[in-house]
Amino acid sequence: MADSEKSNDAALEWLKLKTDKGQKPDYQVRAEMEDVGNKFLRKFKENPLVPIGALVTVGFLGVGLKSMYDGNRVRSQMMMRGRIAAQGFTLIAILGGLFYQGMKALKETEEDTHVTGLK
Repeated sequence: MADSEKSNDAALEWLKLKTDKGQKPDYQVRAEMEDVGNKFLRKFKENPLVPIGALVTVGFLGVGLKSMYDGNRVRSQMMMRGRIAAQGFTLIAILGGLFYQGMKALKETEEDTHVTGLK
């Protein structure tokens, strides 16, 4: 328990140094400079499968609701099943993207500690 607290303190030391100097952390500066459109594009580039999966889900839902309204039960049922599959794909894409980003951050942290010699 004490080791994890020490590592957390060391990992956040750079943030404390910047705030002590009166500077804003990098993530806060980026967040203030980035508008909604640029944030969407950045997130889309990081994990393009999530918005694609969301659009496919909405497509299945729209066609399924239209089929339900028209009275075509078979097509409506198929579209609702497709919607569930698309939602599952989107969920897997989200989890995969989170795993990838976490592994990328872990690798960068290991490289930084290797270069600077900090543990």
